[in-house]
Amino acid sequence: MLLVVTLGGALSRPPAAAGQSDPDVLRLPFPQYDGTLTPYTFQLGYPLVTLVYDTLMWRDANGIPRPWLARSVTRSQDGRRVTVTLRPGVRWHDGRPVTAADVAFTFRYMAARPQPRFTPQLAGVRRVRATGRLTATIDLRRASLGFEDQPLADVPMLPRHLWQGVPEGRTPAGLPVGSGPYRLVSARERSGYRLRANRDYFKGTPRVREVRVPIIDDAERTYAALRERKVDMVPLSLPRESADDLDATLGIDLARGPSYVGTTLLLNVRRAPFDSVAARRAVATALDLGRIARNVAPAEPADEGFVHPASRWSAAARVHRFDLPAARKAVRSLRLPRLRIMAPRNDPSRLEAGRQVVLALERAGVRATLVEVPGRQLGRAIGEEGVPPNFEAAIQSIPPLVSYDPDYLRVLFGSDARSAPLNFSGYRSPAFDALARRVASASDRAERRVAVRAELRLLARDAPSIPLLFSRGTYAYRSSVYNRWLFVKGTGILDKRSFLPGETQAAQAPRPDGREVGRQVEPAASESGVSVLNVISLVVLAGVVLLAGVALGQAVSRPKA
Repeated sequence: MLLVVTLGGALSRPPAAAGQSDPDVLRLPFPQYDGTLTPYTFQLGYPLVTLVYDTLMWRDANGIPRPWLARSVTRSQDGRRVTVTLRPGVRWHDGRPVTAADVAFTFRYMAARPQPRFTPQLAGVRRVRATGRLTATIDLRRASLGFEDQPLADVPMLPRHLWQGVPEGRTPAGLPVGSGPYRLVSARERSGYRLRANRDYFKGTPRVREVRVPIIDDAERTYAALRERKVDMVPLSLPRESADDLDATLGIDLARGPSYVGTTLLLNVRRAPFDSVAARRAVATALDLGRIARNVAPAEPADEGFVHPASRWSAAARVHRFDLPAARKAVRSLRLPRLRIMAPRNDPSRLEAGRQVVLALERAGVRATLVEVPGRQLGRAIGEEGVPPNFEAAIQSIPPLVSYDPDYLRVLFGSDARSAPLNFSGYRSPAFDALARRVASASDRAERRVAVRAELRLLARDAPSIPLLFSRGTYAYRSSVYNRWLFVKGTGILDKRSFLPGETQAAQAPRPDGREVGRQVEPAASESGVSVLNVISLVVLAGVVLLAGVALGQAVSRPKA
């Protein structure tokens, strides 16, 4: 009876994670200061921007765009007219209502004022109008299968009453005003950011009252801050050794899943030696992507090119060719000079990828040197912010947007400078431009996948940039502080859904293999509080009770001597 009572009490008691109260303050570090987090001032901080600003749609845990600011999004029969109906009652942080006029203004403003991430997504918009207080009509130049993702699930909406009339290159005075779940209340280059919950948010008051974002530009100091309880999570995916080390630390848990953020070897095709396709192919065939991924692990080799294998737009065809004998032969005939491979000093995974590239090139007979530089210096070297490029080869990221919608490849490799502001390699190809138009205008998914596959094959052949790997998303957090993180397939756990009531319970978290399952990322426990361990305990204890009962019955029924 004592065992039964104890067992009943154990099973009725909720697990610590389920009964955890939400913290008043959550601390998450970020590697650099990104201005005041407006859509025109950030570089790396898009996840922080989306805590302040909202988009018309937003990706769920499986990476699929769902209505967000929009109550509904519908298309005409030919797919070229999109009607967006906004949710009623949504307000900007200053109390003004969000209307269709704000939507129309945002699209027009960003189309006219270049922003490297968002402006190219609006190239297919012919006209946008507010046709009602809460209804916007968007006319497209062509039916686009990816329009719900980009721009609708990616471009932040701007308040017209604050941005109207602001000169190009400027932003409204003061801290940003959005409609998102958090308001930015402090932004300092040395100390970082403070964001306070928007209590009137249309999806409910966020669980965490305040989010503090200290700036820590060194990975090892970031991990040390987590161990020492100075921060509560690490928003960037961890390399293998760091993940193993933190996983062994008491109180730290890991959230894992597919990440669409990739790593590529960017080549400068404007000057020797990489103005030669033969030289670029020699480097490409020298790279064993499986070996590189294993040494940078946890990671997936980018054998299929720039689109992640778990993406719904994956071409499911290997395009990379590793051939060490052929690479050695090509290197001897081309007489390649010593190559300088630049890599970001404050990014352990990409730094290790750079080391592995150098070793692979040396095995092929290429003299190569790894040059470690700060992230901002690397950005300037490849030509960010309009600076003339000055590099041979550099380890760069593959934006997750490519795997959400491969039309984004046009932004990275297109010939038109206005629609391809992130073409840092200098690649120009009429054949690629034609394929990019096919991808953008494909009428169905099958036709689009065929065009994407052809696009990836062409990029593998011309090799302006050689995709190396996709890191498996691994994020560390202290579950005792906050355990409601939701893993969004492709981008990880730093997502506004992680902070909102009802979102982590209702959404589905993807498995590391990309399949959809119905669970959120937190310590294993069911909603009722009965975990697998509880069930095993039930079976074992029930057996003990049964054996004890049998023994007691035998003792009672046995005759006295």
